[in-house]
Amino acid sequence: MRIIRIVLGYVLSATLFALVIPAAVIEFGRGVDGALNLPRWYSGPVNPAVASLLGAWGIAWMGWSWWYLLTRGRGHPAEGFGVEVSPVTQELVTTGPYAYARNPMVFGYFCVMLAIAALHGSAGMLTVVVILAVIGWVNIAFFEEPRLERRFADAYREYKSRVPRFLPLRRTKRV
Repeated sequence: MRIIRIVLGYVLSATLFALVIPAAVIEFGRGVDGALNLPRWYSGPVNPAVASLLGAWGIAWMGWSWWYLLTRGRGHPAEGFGVEVSPVTQELVTTGPYAYARNPMVFGYFCVMLAIAALHGSAGMLTVVVILAVIGWVNIAFFEEPRLERRFADAYREYKSRVPRFLPLRRTKRV
């Protein structure tokens, strides 16, 4: 039963994050562009290049983060808004990408969503991405971080005091 739950968690997460949300960003973004009569901010050869680099950067951060949760944390990242979809990590992970940001997977995903907006040159899509970022911030600030503080107590509070939430701006010292 446990393996079925894990597989279903990954299938649901992959469907949501790889298909549903990107499709919604594109469709809602186009709707915003049309409703507000917004032109594409740029439509030249730079868009695909920037989008490719930004998307690859985001996918790299997401993969690196997932690998660390699986191997170092001995768990899965499939939890949202207080609902555990599959078994969460057993150990607090503070190394690898987690030494740069507390939520490097979210940072990576945000880069991928920005890549979609850049590819289309769409202000509407950029607006939708910003709205999704705010929703993600709310989830992390009000659901995920309090859960981690309950599970890992002082170790998480200390980690939280020295590592930024989303943007991997600096590398922290290993403890």
